[in-house]
Amino acid sequence: MELVCPQCANALPSGAKFCNQCGHNLKKPKEIPNVDYSEPQTYTPKFLADKILTTRSSIEGERKLVTVLFADVANYTSIAENLDPEEIHHIMDGCFKILMDEIHKFEGTINQFTGDGVMALFGAPVAHEDHAQRACYAALAVQKALENFDEKIRKDSGVDFKMRIGVNSGPVIVGSIGDNLRMDYTAVGDTTNLASRIESLAKPGTSLVSAYTHKLARHFFEFKSLGEFEIKGRAASQEVFELIKAGEVDTRIGASVAKGLTRFLGRKNSMAVMMDAYRKAQSRSGQVIGIVGEDGVGKSRFILEFENRLPEGESTFIEGRCLQYGSSMVYAPILDILRSYFEIKEGDPEVLIKKKMNKKTLQLDEKFQGVLPSFHELFSLAVEDEAYQKLESMQKKEKTFEDLRDLFVRESQTRPLILVVDDLHWIDKTSEEFLSYMIESLVNTHILLIILYRPEYTHTWGSKSYYRKIGLSQLTSRSSVELIRTILNDCEIEPALETFILDRSAGTPFFIEELTRSLLENGSIQKEKNLCYLARVPQDIQVPDTIQGVIAARMDRLEDNLKRTMQVASVIGKHFAFRILQTITGVKENLKPYLLKLQGLEFIYEKSLFPELEYVFKHALTQEVAYNSLLQKKKTEIHEKIGKAIEELYAESLEEFYEVLAYHYSKSENFEKAYQYLNLSGNEATKSYSNLEAVVFSTNGILEIGRDDV
Repeated sequence: MELVCPQCANALPSGAKFCNQCGHNLKKPKEIPNVDYSEPQTYTPKFLADKILTTRSSIEGERKLVTVLFADVANYTSIAENLDPEEIHHIMDGCFKILMDEIHKFEGTINQFTGDGVMALFGAPVAHEDHAQRACYAALAVQKALENFDEKIRKDSGVDFKMRIGVNSGPVIVGSIGDNLRMDYTAVGDTTNLASRIESLAKPGTSLVSAYTHKLARHFFEFKSLGEFEIKGRAASQEVFELIKAGEVDTRIGASVAKGLTRFLGRKNSMAVMMDAYRKAQSRSGQVIGIVGEDGVGKSRFILEFENRLPEGESTFIEGRCLQYGSSMVYAPILDILRSYFEIKEGDPEVLIKKKMNKKTLQLDEKFQGVLPSFHELFSLAVEDEAYQKLESMQKKEKTFEDLRDLFVRESQTRPLILVVDDLHWIDKTSEEFLSYMIESLVNTHILLIILYRPEYTHTWGSKSYYRKIGLSQLTSRSSVELIRTILNDCEIEPALETFILDRSAGTPFFIEELTRSLLENGSIQKEKNLCYLARVPQDIQVPDTIQGVIAARMDRLEDNLKRTMQVASVIGKHFAFRILQTITGVKENLKPYLLKLQGLEFIYEKSLFPELEYVFKHALTQEVAYNSLLQKKKTEIHEKIGKAIEELYAESLEEFYEVLAYHYSKSENFEKAYQYLNLSGNEATKSYSNLEAVVFSTNGILEIGRDDV
């Protein structure tokens, strides 16, 4: 299926013969003209190149959590010895074409061609919360695409052509990104090396992943443990897993269901609004409900609870989902809905899909066969209707919209129809147009349309009298504590542990669950009798990778200026004064608008106006992720700037800031100032008889002298 014009990257309906934007002949055999495998701009798709280049200034010099994929041809030396060099060149061009298509489909970036394979990154330069899943999907897609390719090579050249793939996850530092898309990066630890070593262990035609990648993706795929292997460069043996196939679960809520859902808490008023909308749809007053909330707040779980409360068999409930990497995949959520409606399974042959469509439409209405040609084209099936084939592209689009609307309206006359479109913020333009078209036709129908999206998404449907918005906010402290206790099997919670989780999660259910489970897994939570307590110093506990991925990906979607503002503010701390931020950034007029936008997106809140304007990060976790994304050198520079700004702005009451100054200068390379303020803080602590604090400050001051000597 052609999803995007290779000439201009214009999104196209499936089955199109020519691009309706630039006129490119889409039936012309696909080639890779003028590809220089050493120059990324010659092989990176336009949509991905644009995304990288427009955000590179805020990406360069950042620490990213990524998944690395290595792929190479098995027994390449033997193949090369038995074939003519020109034939080998032709085969590898075809192989690279497959690798590029499948890796780019999941927004991976190929940063190295190795002669007989590639190295690709998922999650860099643009962060992805699901980088491990994308890499696994890409690995499966590559191996599947190579099956037909291998058959052709075996027939033409008499050799087996298979690839080995190795996948590992870990941190890297993104360096500079050039106009030619060449990216410099530095692996932290042996992220890249381990992926390469694992790839060398793979048998031809298989894909292996590390234990870390398996941990991140285990709920979404089927794996087989191959046991532990001695890996060169690693002291301990490493467990390796074979990636078998995609699992039944493809969403985070699906993974939660598979693991076992925690008790549903709160949301009583919001659920009452949902049930009221459903009753109105039952009585032929079509409704649109927008479920709005930041990632992790529980939108999908809320819809699952709503579905479970509906009387069984009373309505038809169908869900479609927009994909983060699917903004150029035309009709992506609509196809999802149609697959469910017609009960089309993965791998169904064309004849079976057509049979299912025909049977379902006949059952619905014998006069309804006219919708089939447009549905066939949506699924890239052969269209036999000559009248439909003669239509222009725009006419086909209009007919498709009408047919989809008529199908849904007719189905709702049998019993109320509930249509759900999840992750609307990633919707493709054509599906968005269809939803606008559909919403205009809802008034006198038995349809309840539910759309789920994040606060940054905007639409034009808010003025409709039959549209209602449900904003899902964070859980209350009481509900949050109940959720923690549920995860800990109703164990009593030590106050320090409760405070630690609540401060960092700020009532976001996903953050609460992931943080609590992570603390259990790594032994930070210990249980004595029926009391759970925090067994480690809070400063030593890192943000779980699952949460870090979500926050980092959301940060990367911000405009450069907003992201930079948030990163600098994170160095000041969870709470930050406007005057300090303005002084160290040097931004005068635009800083307040930036902060207002960050408020609107619910990254930060306004804490106080008097005696001075001060803000606070909504989540301590967001502040930590923003801080950790900066390189150490950059953080060191900002800490010193903060110290100087405080000295300048609060010169008349500096004694109130001794401890803050000691902290920031200790994080800088200004050892003299660090010692000065640690000493002053110690003196102040002694005056107030805080002897323990005085000892700590004095000890740290001695350590600073040691740093200076070194």
